[in-house]
Amino acid sequence: MQFRLLLLLTLWLLGHHAILTSGCFEMERAALLTFKAGIIDTSNCLSSWTGRDCCSWQGVVCDNNTGHVVKLNLQNKYQYDSNSSDCTLRGEINPSLLVLSHLIRLDLSGNDFNGTNIPEFIGSLKRLKHLDLSNCGFSGKVPQQLGNLSNIRFLDLSCFYETCIFPYRVDGLSWLSHLSSLRYLALMSLDLSSAANWLQEVNKLKYLKELRFSYCGLSNIPNSLSHVNFTNLEVLDIGRNGPFNTTLPTWLWDLTKLSYLDLGNSGFHGKIPDSLGNLISLKTLYLQSNDFEGSIPTSIQNLCNLVFVDLSSVGIGGDIAELAGKYCPWKNMETLMLGNNKLHGSLFGWLEEMKNLSYLDLSNNSLAGPVPTGIGRLSNLQILELSYNSLQGVISEAHFANLSKLKTLSLGSNSLIIDVDQNWTPPFQLSEISLGSCRFSQPQFPAWLRWQMQTIFLDLSNTGIRDTVPEWFWNLPFFNVDLSHNQIRGKLPMTLQFTNMATLILRSNRLEGPISSLPTTLVALDLSENSISGPLSPTLNMSRLSYLLLSSNQINGSIPSYICKLKFLKVLDLSNNSLSGELPQCWKNSFLLVLDLSNNNLADEIPSSIGSLSSLTLLHLNNNNFYGELPLELQHCNNLLFLDVSNNKFTGEIPRWIGENLQDLVILQLRSNMFVGEIPSELGRLAYLQFLDLAHNNLTGSIPRSFGNFSAMTYDAIHNYDGNGYTVDESNFTSFDYSNNLLVVIHGDEYQYSTTIYLLKILDLSENNLSGQIPEEIVALVLLRSLNLSGNHLTGMIPERLGDMRSLESLDLSLNELQGNQLSTLDNPSIYIGNTYLCGPPTGKNCSENETIPNIAGDDYDGSESTWLYVGMGLGFVAGFWGVCGILIFKESWSSAYFQMIDRLYNKIYVIIAISMRRLNRKMGG
Repeated sequence: MQFRLLLLLTLWLLGHHAILTSGCFEMERAALLTFKAGIIDTSNCLSSWTGRDCCSWQGVVCDNNTGHVVKLNLQNKYQYDSNSSDCTLRGEINPSLLVLSHLIRLDLSGNDFNGTNIPEFIGSLKRLKHLDLSNCGFSGKVPQQLGNLSNIRFLDLSCFYETCIFPYRVDGLSWLSHLSSLRYLALMSLDLSSAANWLQEVNKLKYLKELRFSYCGLSNIPNSLSHVNFTNLEVLDIGRNGPFNTTLPTWLWDLTKLSYLDLGNSGFHGKIPDSLGNLISLKTLYLQSNDFEGSIPTSIQNLCNLVFVDLSSVGIGGDIAELAGKYCPWKNMETLMLGNNKLHGSLFGWLEEMKNLSYLDLSNNSLAGPVPTGIGRLSNLQILELSYNSLQGVISEAHFANLSKLKTLSLGSNSLIIDVDQNWTPPFQLSEISLGSCRFSQPQFPAWLRWQMQTIFLDLSNTGIRDTVPEWFWNLPFFNVDLSHNQIRGKLPMTLQFTNMATLILRSNRLEGPISSLPTTLVALDLSENSISGPLSPTLNMSRLSYLLLSSNQINGSIPSYICKLKFLKVLDLSNNSLSGELPQCWKNSFLLVLDLSNNNLADEIPSSIGSLSSLTLLHLNNNNFYGELPLELQHCNNLLFLDVSNNKFTGEIPRWIGENLQDLVILQLRSNMFVGEIPSELGRLAYLQFLDLAHNNLTGSIPRSFGNFSAMTYDAIHNYDGNGYTVDESNFTSFDYSNNLLVVIHGDEYQYSTTIYLLKILDLSENNLSGQIPEEIVALVLLRSLNLSGNHLTGMIPERLGDMRSLESLDLSLNELQGNQLSTLDNPSIYIGNTYLCGPPTGKNCSENETIPNIAGDDYDGSESTWLYVGMGLGFVAGFWGVCGILIFKESWSSAYFQMIDRLYNKIYVIIAISMRRLNRKMGG
């Protein structure tokens, strides 16, 4: 019997060897070479795939007993580790892999198959236990044939990094129920929005230990399950989905083996329940950026294994000392993120006890009191975020005594005083320093910075520095620097051009002299509110620049032509300088969002090339000497929200295309120009318009009835524009901010608006030559806060329903020719002054039912009393003219307003005198 068994074994081994070729089956070797032929291997990652023994090839693993290929490990490790060589395979996956029928592991992760579909034939490799096709650049649908992989334990089809650029979706997950052996399932960043029953299908996988469905667009999450089957789950990652808009589901608390839970950024609300304490195995908890209420439940004390907590931006409150002081998990904590909440209290009595802490974020809360010096004993601390609180007191060298591992120090926007010796040598090398709005105990530039050779982000804004910037500072490897709102003096050094700086913010200091040289690496430069002088250099190399803010300096000369050729420029603010000449003719930038050239001495016509700024949202050309008509090409800037060309010398009619093409306009400011003709009714099409100022022009005709169509002045929340709608602020550059400005005139007083522009609801048509009646339709603008129609020739009755405009805070109808009773609810006499034929309170003129309203243009008008009144006023004007003439000559704005008033007075006097003289001639002739 034993002999027979030995003989059969020998015959089997002889037969087995007969089909092997040097340790590799020929058929499998040929299949691998066919697979290689379909691959584009620019990095020669498969250069070892030569010779007869395929089991020795890179990434190929054979079974030691059978010789069959059982593993194909061709992952690109560079996707995770930049120190590894980039070994990206491209092309297509050839069906020849079907020959590898003994394959149990296939890993092609991190390669680039350029939008091709996952091959359906992979579902026929039924011995597969491990399939990793993550980050491979696939597109289309995930094939349901993967449900045939009944032995699969590890399945990762996730799509992250730059490879995830193609539509990649899963229409349903019913095929999952066949994968009964599955332990690990990751579909991160795939589109699962159509997978309505995703949780029910996953619940069938009772052996599942890790589920990663983050960034999948899941649209619903059941609050309960009739039976929780997947209780072996240890990792649950379904963050960044929804928003689910529901409370935390109850089935979570049955997953008592969970060690990792991520529910962040998914639109959960309500209270965090006490049932959280059921998850006694939990080590890592992500609940950030949801909308919870109340405080953290006391049951969290049961989670003694907790070492990582992210509860930032969830709305929780309470005393931080009580929260952290009495619960055992906090003492073992390595990462504690509670930023952007409603926590209050002190850091004393608990923070010093967290010996293992490496990451602490308590920023943007209401914490008060000093920072304990015991924090200097937390030797593992790498990131310290305490900014935007109400902390106070002194930060000394003792606070940093043993923090040799510290990389991020963020204490900004507190009332802290940084008091360290000028000769102090820090124990750390920081990559990020944020001390904005703290104060240095000494006005000198902090000398300890010269030892920080790894710092790439530095914020020392508003820290009380009154010094020059030392030469060694510009030799440090800073990438982003903010030294704004100090009293730094001196000039920009020539050595600045040799740095690798991307962001330089020196706003609101005392810098002077010209801008002589800049780093070619600059992306953002803010030198606003200094004493920079001289013309802009015509040769500055700023090809990468996206943000250029030089407002409120003493820069003169013309705008160099290279400015309008900066193809990456998004914000250009040269306002409040002494620039002169014409605008460059070469505007070609399609990315520019903000162009602010206000308050300069620029002149000439607006070049037609400005119409190529197709992305422009904010355009300020006000307070210059521009003339001519608005260029027709400006209608192509159809993303404009804000257009201000006030206080110039523009002529011609207000273009109709403003109402036809600039449909997103919120602010339209055309006051103090020389526009003529009628107001185009097309302006009424601007549904988002909430501020319209056409005052101080030469407009004629009537007020368009279409003005009753301004939806933003009628309905709440007609659009999504708010304060941020007028602010450019990118998440990757949080220190940079362009603040929009608008000069508003109400009752002759000027007001400067910035952060609250979005609250303005104003209509100003004053000081024109408008005639006709006030249209009834205007009373529909119930959200209007200010209405100024003064200084026109409006006639007829004041609309009776004008009093229904409940939001009206300022109304001026003075200096018109209105008649009838005015509104009892609007009793400021100045509203009605100059309207001769209005009667009733508060004018002091009684209204009589028998009194008729005279017609001043008629021949029978007896205006003797009025005639001599106006004649006397005219004589008074002649007598007093030279008393004010000198002032008016030298104050252009006063003279303009004064002589417009005199013109009106002259016209009225002329009409009355002409009528009186005609009547006198008739009597004498009779």
